Amino acid sequence: MAKSQIGICALTGEKCELQESHIYPKFVYKHLKQTGGNRFRAVGNPNKAFQDGFKKPLLGRWAELEFSKREKWFAENIFTPFVNGQLAKGKVKYNDKLYYFCVSLLWRVLIDTKENIKGEKEIRKCEEALKEWQSFLNGGSLPKTYDKIYMMPITPELFDKEQSIPSGTKLNLEVQWYTRRMFDSTLLDLTPNNTAFFCKMPYFFFWAVIERDNQQMNYGLRISPNGGIIDFKRYNIGNGFVKYYILLRIILAAKKTDEVGENMSKVQQDKIVQRTLQDEHLRNSELAELLIQKGMAH
Repeated sequence: MAKSQIGICALTGEKCELQESHIYPKFVYKHLKQTGGNRFRAVGNPNKAFQDGFKKPLLGRWAELEFSKREKWFAENIFTPFVNGQLAKGKVKYNDKLYYFCVSLLWRVLIDTKENIKGEKEIRKCEEALKEWQSFLNGGSLPKTYDKIYMMPITPELFDKEQSIPSGTKLNLEVQWYTRRMFDSTLLDLTPNNTAFFCKMPYFFFWAVIERDNQQMNYGLRISPNGGIIDFKRYNIGNGFVKYYILLRIILAAKKTDEVGENMSKVQQDKIVQRTLQDEHLRNSELAELLIQKGMAH
């Protein structure tokens, strides 16, 4: 049973028994475990392993159930078939659950990371976005100002298209690692009056436009609150500013990963290698493939 404590639900504002809420959906960690990862590590403390995704006492039971309904829909209709390659040349008809899911994820991650945002204007706008999204998620009307929500499916193949990163190179391996296994989030504000908050989990970016003067900024698929159709056969990431920004994030993530490896104790490194080579499930997993290619297992 999940741990709980009495507190104020971040969504409803009611005093209730708080659940240990996943910031990123539980099904993502289930996927990572099924493809080889059964331990997760925090960058700030790489020597400490934990067996589940990051959680915090955030939501009451009602809010957890509301979020879980949309997470289940997304996992079954988009995440799993996309990761398995079943959507590469197909279409998906979606309903309002997708928009709700995207907003709920962006809201949770922004709440968790907002202390990292710099700039008076940026902080104010993000607080405004959080209030609009909270009202909507709690059964209110659709967001009016911060309503532009995008989903960007991403795989190494989609990212490499037109980018021509040679296979087998360190950069190509970092692209694979980042797109398939990493989490990331921050506020993109590298150009004047063009700001967007994103959160990334394996295979998917989610973007929320905070401020936008340049309509050419490509954040992927605009998600309608009323539903629609996604044609994955015609979908591509594009080759504009946002894609090059993602490449920058990949390079920065690789540098951070290298720093974590340097800070990780020799005992923990040996455990990772031993577990990868001796456990049949891990040895034949996506994780093992990437670790071996990156030279972490021999």
